[in-house]
Amino acid sequence: MVEWIIPLTDFVVIGLLILIGGNLGSFLNVVVHRLPRGESVVHGGSHCPSCGSAIRWHDNVPVLGWLQLRGRCRDCGAMIAARYPLVEAVGAVVIGGVAAAELLSGGRTLPGGAFGVVRPGADNLLLRPDPLLIAVAVLHGWLLFNLLLGAAVEADGRVVPARWSRMALGIALAVVVGWNALLPVGIGIEEPAWMGRGPGRGLGIASCGLACGALLGGSSTPAGRQGLMLVGAILGWQAAACIALLRPVVGWLRALLASLVPPDTPEGAGNCADVTTGEFSESIQSVFASPAGEPPSLIDPGSSPLPEPGPGAVSRPETAGDRGPFLARLVEPIARYLQRRQLPGGDLMVATAAFLLAWRWLWRAVAD
Repeated sequence: MVEWIIPLTDFVVIGLLILIGGNLGSFLNVVVHRLPRGESVVHGGSHCPSCGSAIRWHDNVPVLGWLQLRGRCRDCGAMIAARYPLVEAVGAVVIGGVAAAELLSGGRTLPGGAFGVVRPGADNLLLRPDPLLIAVAVLHGWLLFNLLLGAAVEADGRVVPARWSRMALGIALAVVVGWNALLPVGIGIEEPAWMGRGPGRGLGIASCGLACGALLGGSSTPAGRQGLMLVGAILGWQAAACIALLRPVVGWLRALLASLVPPDTPEGAGNCADVTTGEFSESIQSVFASPAGEPPSLIDPGSSPLPEPGPGAVSRPETAGDRGPFLARLVEPIARYLQRRQLPGGDLMVATAAFLLAWRWLWRAVAD
């Protein structure tokens, strides 16, 4: 029995971490919508941007709630932007995935002698948790959360307010200075003796990383520049330099994948104009529509709990892109959106997540 209980525990913990990542993505959607508008991100529940109706708790489940509603408000029928489930899905995969890799491996994705010394697996994590490892995973989750925030705000054509960027950076600096063991890598392979082991070590490493991030991100967009500074403060200057080199590679791969989908034709123009508009939502919604164009309920095929589209809804005629294999119809509008946008903030987030997963092996290659 033990042979299958332990692997099952691993899957349960992975699922829990992915669920936490999805809920962080859901909260991030609130931040993305309200922060640039100067609204509170703490007070006031989620509501429809069109009619102001409160979102019911069972409709607020990450990704699944949007799919159940088929991208429309339950009360007025207006489109709910497809950005919401996309951000939630990315948060689940990136934040939850990196946390699962770090925690379940016992820190074997991280460099430094303080990590990778405990036995991997969910059973050891639950029965003998390592406070340092958990704190590092939370800190890296904070980093990825802010990078995803910058990418999502950038996709909206806005800029993260300076007060939020200062707060995110201030929290990171306070944490790493107060607990410098959260920094697996020092200024160099061999740290100078004058740095000591107190708060001065954390301040020195974070300051060098912050300066390196500001220097390398100087010509980037605000999301890329602020994000790279945060990367340097939390991960060190070596990570900031490596991620700055990796980011263009991620952008090239993104463009390559997007190029596999033919560009929009004049007949299909507007099929996915913007991830924040009803047109893109309508294109995604068509994936779940029946051939006759009537979207069935995902819970009860014989009933439709939604009203007819209200005045705020966006309608468009069915195009050839609305038909075909399920996967192609799901990927095509997203790929075309990527064709039309330059997303340095998103590339930085993906590059950072990839770096965190390979950090130990990259550091060994340099140190050896």
